[in-house]
Amino acid sequence: MSPKLIYNSTPYLVLEFIIFYVFFPFFANHFLDGWWKIVPLFLIAIFFLILLFKDPRFNRRNLTRFDRSYLGQSITRMIIITILLIWFTWWIYPDLFFMYPVENFNSYVLTFFLYPIASVLPQEIIYRVYYFHRYKQLIPEKYLLMFSNAFIFGLTHFIYANWVAPIATFLAGWIFIYNYYKTRSLLNVSLEHYFYGLIMFTIGFGYFFQ
Repeated sequence: MSPKLIYNSTPYLVLEFIIFYVFFPFFANHFLDGWWKIVPLFLIAIFFLILLFKDPRFNRRNLTRFDRSYLGQSITRMIIITILLIWFTWWIYPDLFFMYPVENFNSYVLTFFLYPIASVLPQEIIYRVYYFHRYKQLIPEKYLLMFSNAFIFGLTHFIYANWVAPIATFLAGWIFIYNYYKTRSLLNVSLEHYFYGLIMFTIGFGYFFQ
């Protein structure tokens, strides 16, 4: 059997999925601390980009296109969800409300610059761009593929050792999935992901993602 056939075979796809979406996140959780947990994420994103560029079936425009027509829908959704997040954090976790920018202002400012590069873009390359290109042949049913993506995206966030992060990212995952299905744009989905992340860090909800 040729390497290409092996690479696209179901057993290899399943093994690849387990290694990169199950093993590495839990390895990072048990053996790495703090920012070191980002290193496997960053390396996997680079590796997946290389694989995507070598795949003639992949549309490279997904990495560079920006759908301006979708911005209105994104902005409306971001405003509504921001209001809900502010209300929820103030109501359920009042001790965390605006704690991060008040108590760690320098780190908070640094987050504005590091978060998109170290977290948002790698996550969207791995969990949206690569995932939906690569595993649609493993899970051809659209909504089952979408659910598996949201589920594994939430499961990965158990690295933060609390229940809030996985549940929040499972729910947020549906927003990012919908965005990517509508736009097929890494830039569109990363922009929305970045915005929600900054909101969470600003209002204190980011405490569960540290």
